[in-house]
Amino acid sequence: MIIRKTLLLLALGLTFGMQVTSQNSRTNEDGRRLNKSEMETKDYMPEIHGTIRGKFEYQPQISASRFEVRNARFSLTGNVHPMVAYKAEIDLSDEGSIKMLDAYTRIFPVEDMNFTIGQMRVPFTIDAHRSPHQQYFANRSFIAKQVGNVRDVGATAGYTFRPGFPLTLEAGVFNGSGLTNQKEWQEDFNYTIKGQFLFT
Repeated sequence: MIIRKTLLLLALGLTFGMQVTSQNSRTNEDGRRLNKSEMETKDYMPEIHGTIRGKFEYQPQISASRFEVRNARFSLTGNVHPMVAYKAEIDLSDEGSIKMLDAYTRIFPVEDMNFTIGQMRVPFTIDAHRSPHQQYFANRSFIAKQVGNVRDVGATAGYTFRPGFPLTLEAGVFNGSGLTNQKEWQEDFNYTIKGQFLFT
């Protein structure tokens, strides 16, 4: 009986997520370079994205249960120039806490290269960078949640090699003091590099 209840609740948790996007399939969730030859005035209109995920949990050892709003994210992305994009994202209920997640500007000096400065997720792991509405399960993997779920203030540079060799490299330098201690003067910075090979 307990196993049947747990499986039912797990299935409910997996299907409770919902994504809301204001635009069509041309989404710009993280900020992208615009193609000058295909540009229209509407390309400068901000895009609004959102994800709401609720969950219900049951703990058989103590015969107790609870409801939670796992995510209530709202983000605004767009371009002020074909080569300059921005993103601001807030989570209004990360298990009851309000958190400012992303606030950055991204510049694309040449095709396949970008520079980003501001508050963002540190380039480390793939799972942690996947948005909640793209996850297959109610929560991230344990490794992504405990190790890769790090946001900080700093700058990154990324480059994608193509065609024929779909490798993306991203390197960054960050304060290392988290999101709430941005005014501290740093004698040392944190450095990171990430490589991602996409099989096509």
